Amino acid sequence: MKKKEIGILLFCLFLVMIGYGLTLPILPFLVEKAARSNELFGLSPAIHVGLMTGVFPLMQFLAAPFWGRWSDRIGRSPVLAMGMGGYALSLVLFGWTDDLVLLYVLRVAGGLFSASVLPTVNSWVTDLSPVKARGKVLAWTGGGASLGVIFGPVLSSFFMNVDWFEGWSWKLFSANAYTAPFLIAGGFSLLALVAVLLWLPRKLPLIDNTGYPQEKINTRSMINGEMLQILIYAMIAQGALSMFESTFALHAQEVLGYSVLEMGFIFMACALGMSISQIGLTGSLIDRWGEERLLPAGYLLVGLALFLLMFVNAFTLIIVVVSILALGMALVTPGLASLTSKISNHRVGERMGLLASVSSLGLAAGSFLGAGLYSLNIHLPYFSFSIAVLIMSIYIIKQYLKLKTHL
Repeated sequence: MKKKEIGILLFCLFLVMIGYGLTLPILPFLVEKAARSNELFGLSPAIHVGLMTGVFPLMQFLAAPFWGRWSDRIGRSPVLAMGMGGYALSLVLFGWTDDLVLLYVLRVAGGLFSASVLPTVNSWVTDLSPVKARGKVLAWTGGGASLGVIFGPVLSSFFMNVDWFEGWSWKLFSANAYTAPFLIAGGFSLLALVAVLLWLPRKLPLIDNTGYPQEKINTRSMINGEMLQILIYAMIAQGALSMFESTFALHAQEVLGYSVLEMGFIFMACALGMSISQIGLTGSLIDRWGEERLLPAGYLLVGLALFLLMFVNAFTLIIVVVSILALGMALVTPGLASLTSKISNHRVGERMGLLASVSSLGLAAGSFLGAGLYSLNIHLPYFSFSIAVLIMSIYIIKQYLKLKTHL
């Protein structure tokens, strides 16, 4: 296992995710300000914030399979470099304008380019690691990404309202209160790009695909084959996580009267729990016990946590339950990536791209479905998703027992 190159890849992913996390608390305010001065399609500022948020994972859903396929054909390094460079440029320009149409264009571009990062990193660490250590290194990538998302929002508070470029303007671009944070976010991605170009050699995939019978395996056959169950598992898990992230702030405010401060601690506990669990625990458990045993345990923890969130009313208990949710997701996400990597040594990038694509679709679907169910009853999203996730846990156990019986 080439630990040095894997370490550089994890560092680059961490930098990109810091930039992504840095923009999360700021994006709604910038979009709302732009929407108030531009009545595009007659939609309210709140609708534009929602659309601007949702278009990002939608573009990732569309683009991730293509990036994965290109990384198999031309190599991991050039694809990762193009993705990081394009994403960095979109972030830098995003902070320099309050033109709503241009913001949509840049948001679409950011989603398209950023879609290359995670599947390419996962594919590259798969190339560099033996099968027996695959679960561990893929858990590290998930943990590194989660850490970046944690640190990003903390950094954003230091760069808000920093007037480094006060009064500068040129056509559609002008400095504003949000310029510095987006510039810093883009800078992190550029730093990751430099690291890729300087420290990671440009090379073709380690597995030679030229001699493989390409006509026997295409994207459709992948989806209809062994990837189908993995993609369904991923969509349900990411949908449940997205539902929690998009509705729990409203749920806790209405039921418990929590403010932004309490919710910040709750979401930080979730992200920190996922990161620590993946880096320090999940990888070793996957390599020791196998994905088939850990996945149902992960879904069971997620389902149990979502069900309990309807009833817990003390801050400490909520932190405990959210930590259980985080541990469950920390078992599920790298487990699915590890299963994907072990299907075949051929076209790993395309498989990872499909997994990332469907995960993005699950995030978007979970958010929309959660909002719809919440409008009917504030507990309905948690009850519905907990039942779906628990059923998934039982189904995986039955599949595993059936497989053992046939062996």
